[in-house]
Formats: sequence, C-alpha cells, structure tokens
Amino acid sequence: MVNRLDFLPTRLNAAPVVFRGMTGHEVGMMALGGVAAGLLPGAIGAWLLGAIAMVPTVAFACAGMALYVGGAVMRRLRRGRPASWLYRSLQFRLARQGIRLWGGETLITRSGPYSRRRMRYQPGGRP
Repeated sequence: MVNRLDFLPTRLNAAPVVFRGMTGHEVGMMALGGVAAGLLPGAIGAWLLGAIAMVPTVAFACAGMALYVGGAVMRRLRRGRPASWLYRSLQFRLARQGIRLWGGETLITRSGPYSRRRMRYQPGGRP
C-alpha cells in the first residue's frame, strides 16, 4: 500500500524539510556518508592512542560536520529549482559516463543541432 494521496497537489505530497533545508532521506544520506568518512580517521586515531572509543567518536563527529556543511551545500544547489532537480542532474551526469541507476532508466545524452523540415504543398503534386 502506498502512503501517497494522488488527488492532492504535489506540494502536499512532497517530503517536508527536516533539517537545514534537507529532507529526511537527505539527512540520512549525509549522516551515513559522514560516518563512513569518519571510520578510517577514527581507526587510525584508535591505533595511535590505544583508545577504541576513538572510532565511534570521530565517526559521529564527522557525521555532524557532514550534516552542517552538507545542509548549506544542498540548500545552495537546490535554490529555486524543483525538489527532484539535484537527483536528475546526478543521474544525467552518471548516464553520460555510461552508468545507469534508479531502475535502469535511459536518458538522452546526445546533443546536436535540431532541424525540422517543412513539407511544402505543391499544387497537383505530392504534399
């Protein structure tokens, strides 16, 4: 069962802004990215100082910094654009590299001049 009401305007279906201009999914991605980025420095600090508590401490500190800095960056990137613009932009950049994500959708990545030929009506002839 889908938790979405199709008869309401799209703004009511949009995910609410939760923290520093990011939605709940974006906050989760930023936090997990910060934790992942902080694991290696935390492990190095734990090995140098002999304190295993350095691993989660540094990982969560990096998650906090990622949320603080990432919120400002996300707000700046999405200013005045639709909510899905950032994700489609990332999908397009990856598609140009030959990487397909999000269900294997294909995007048009070629560019070139566009021309439209008009068929002229010729009396007594073919259109």
